[in-house]
Amino acid sequence: MTPEKKMVSLEEFLQMDKENEHRLEYFDGEVVYLESPSIEHQRVLLNIAAEFRNYFRGKPCEAFITPLDLWLINKEKSLNVKVQPDLIVICDKTGLRENSYTGVPILIIEIISTTNESHDRIRKYRTYMYFGVNEYWIVNPKLKTIEVYIFEEDEYKQVAIYKGDDCAASQTFKELGISLKDIF
Repeated sequence: MTPEKKMVSLEEFLQMDKENEHRLEYFDGEVVYLESPSIEHQRVLLNIAAEFRNYFRGKPCEAFITPLDLWLINKEKSLNVKVQPDLIVICDKTGLRENSYTGVPILIIEIISTTNESHDRIRKYRTYMYFGVNEYWIVNPKLKTIEVYIFEEDEYKQVAIYKGDDCAASQTFKELGISLKDIF
């Protein structure tokens, strides 16, 4: 089952977003309705978030978890994109609002499931690369893996696929490492 999609203007989307009880993402005219995450998804996200919270405590960057609207923008890109990544790390806090962040996070983590795998692996991967998100992690609870991608020369390069007894390491934050045993 894939998320339901519908093309609308930004103004229509903003109205839908106010009135709708579902989590919505917006890709320059296309609305994607997100399903509620599974219990397994929530456990993995909470474990990762706890590790990130501990790492970033007292540092200038900060980690946030979904649901938090992320409006991706930069000076050169004119697309209107709103997503709800599972976890984001931001260092430039000028874009923080009450319920959203406008800008480009330095790191994004998506936890995939059978209902959203292509959405995270294709659409969000391309979107985050287009906007220059420095580091992108794809977490697969079923396979118990973490894929780490780094943005170099206008594209993502896969740094590693972590599994088993590995410790997933950030390329941006050199001392940030997470044991997969603590996540899954």
